[in-house]
Amino acid sequence: MADNTIIQQGRFTADGSPEIIKLRGGVDWMKVWNTTTIAAGGAGTGVIFEWQRGLANDYAIEYQKLAADESMVPVIATTGGFTYVDTTTDNPLGAINATISAISAAAIPIVSAASTATLINGDIVQFVNVTGAQQFGGVHFEIDTVVTNTSFRLVYAPQIVAGTSGSFYPVNVPPAFYPTKRFISSITAANPAVVETTVSHGYTVGQMIRLRVPADYDMTQMDGLLATVTAVSAATFTTDIDASAFTAFAWPLTADVPFTPAIAVPIGDSSTDTYINSLAGATDDQGYIGMYLATGTDSPAGVTNDVIYWQAGKSFSVDNE
Repeated sequence: MADNTIIQQGRFTADGSPEIIKLRGGVDWMKVWNTTTIAAGGAGTGVIFEWQRGLANDYAIEYQKLAADESMVPVIATTGGFTYVDTTTDNPLGAINATISAISAAAIPIVSAASTATLINGDIVQFVNVTGAQQFGGVHFEIDTVVTNTSFRLVYAPQIVAGTSGSFYPVNVPPAFYPTKRFISSITAANPAVVETTVSHGYTVGQMIRLRVPADYDMTQMDGLLATVTAVSAATFTTDIDASAFTAFAWPLTADVPFTPAIAVPIGDSSTDTYINSLAGATDDQGYIGMYLATGTDSPAGVTNDVIYWQAGKSFSVDNE
């Protein structure tokens, strides 16, 4: 009788970023083959990677080529390996990272950080006590353009005066159910008003949103208004509100802390729109179980254009639990 049962398998072509493999259920083991390096990798190249339940986060059992042939040697990799993810039970915040040295004053702020471990484009981060940028504290921001151990951008954040040292958390658990409230990055004083959120919102046309805009953001006329979403992009939604005579929306300064953040709160569907099932996801749990594969020449997600095959499954016996 076999010792293991495969419950899922697949393949992907690496794009140079870490890969998250979403799984249908909990697994006890995972194995990854980099078919590109198996065929053409040189000495010291990782070709096969294994994970067993009980390994520490980011560890892997790695098989490296001894030469440009089929001979291999196993090693224990303590970084750049596998991280098991269960967003249905994990703490909503990852480990604190205190390596920030700056948040720039650019139109799209750039965060300088000596460590970007586990971060990938599209992740969400939350800041803690950034000198000169206290107003960003506790707000979720989506990131892109991750430069390993150098920087990342806050793709939908407002422009602010530059901040310096501080900390951030990766927010590793998405909201369990759709739709969810979102922090507001900006609102145009126009007809119609367009709202930008600090992360991709996921809203759809026809939803109704209550806008909460405290006095610290200046556009007090908007506070408490109900808006019907008439158009959307990833992090913006157009409303049916004429804000052309409203005071301009402005983010608070670091000296204004503490204050209540501006938020968009979904409350239902517009009664005047032709029925669409825009809230179908409201009963759809967005949590998932999966495996985070680090990227690199000696990591299971490989490097750009590597062809990766993987299997994951359950064991009949797990002795480490």
